[in-house]
Amino acid sequence: MEKANFTFSLTKEQKELKDTLFKKLLADSFVQSFMKEYQVDETYIYDHCGKISDWVDSCHICERCQGLDFCAMPLKGHYLDSKVDAGFLQSEMNKCRYQKKNDERIKHSRNYIVFDAKKEYLLIDINDIDSNGESSDYMVAVVKALRFINDPQKGLYLYGQPGVGKTYLMAGITNQLAKKGRKIAFVNVPKYIAELKMLFQDNEAFERKVRGLKQIDILVLDDIGGESVTGWSRDEILLPLLDERMEKGKVTLFTSNYSWKELKARLTVTSNALQEPMAAKRLLDRIEALSCEVFIKGSSRRK
Repeated sequence: MEKANFTFSLTKEQKELKDTLFKKLLADSFVQSFMKEYQVDETYIYDHCGKISDWVDSCHICERCQGLDFCAMPLKGHYLDSKVDAGFLQSEMNKCRYQKKNDERIKHSRNYIVFDAKKEYLLIDINDIDSNGESSDYMVAVVKALRFINDPQKGLYLYGQPGVGKTYLMAGITNQLAKKGRKIAFVNVPKYIAELKMLFQDNEAFERKVRGLKQIDILVLDDIGGESVTGWSRDEILLPLLDERMEKGKVTLFTSNYSWKELKARLTVTSNALQEPMAAKRLLDRIEALSCEVFIKGSSRRK
C-alpha cells in the first residue's frame, strides 16, 4: 500500500512569513537554550516554527510576570512547556511556581466540604492579623478565637454590624482547624435555605444536603438571621439540625448581624407576620447551648 503524503506546499507569501519568523526565533535566547538542551538543529526549529513560536511567546509573558494577580496567560497560573521526546515536539500546560505556591497555601481547602465565602478567604491566617492595624476591641475577639482553636469544644457566635469582619475572622478560625485535618462545612445560611427550597422535588438530594451538615465534624452557619424567616426554615431545617449536632456533641459556630436577644426577636416573627415566641426560644436555646456569644466591634471593612 502506498504511504499517504500529507506534505503541503506553502505559497510564496507564507514562505516569506515563515522565513522571517524562523530568523526571529533563532535570535531568541529561549530558542537557543532549547536547541542546546535537546540537541536539535536549525532545521528542527524551522520545521516546528509555529509551535515553537507559541512557546516562545508564552516564555516572554511569564518572564515578566510578577505573580498570579498579574498573570496574562489564557489559563491563569499555567505556562506552556515544550520538550523533545524521541524526536517529537510535545507541548503541555503546567502550573507555574506562583500557582504551585498558591496551591500549597490552600491545600487545607480539601478539608472543606462546603466553603460559602470568598475564595481569597482561604488564604486568611489568623496568626497574621496585625494587632497594630486593628482596634483593641477586635483583638479581644481574635484572642478568644485563638483560644477556641487551641481547644475547640464549645463553638463561637460572632456578631456585630455588617462589614466589621465576622466572616473574615471565622474563616481565619476554620482555616487553622482545616490545616489540622478537621472536616468543615462553611455554610451561608440564606444561600443554604434558598438551595433547599429548590430541592423540594428531589427528596434524595434534599436529605443528602441536610444529612451532610448534621454529620460534619465542624459546622459554620454564616449570617444566621439573614435568611427570610419562615416556620419551615426555623422549625424544620435549623432546629432539627442544631438539635442533632447538640446531642452528638458536634462543634457548631455562627456569625450574625444580631445579638442573641436580637436574633430571638427576629426569629419570633415569620415572613407571614405570625408571632411565634416559643418556637424562636427553642431555636435560640440550641444556639446558646452550642456556642459562646462574642461581640465584634469595629468600623466597616467594606469599601
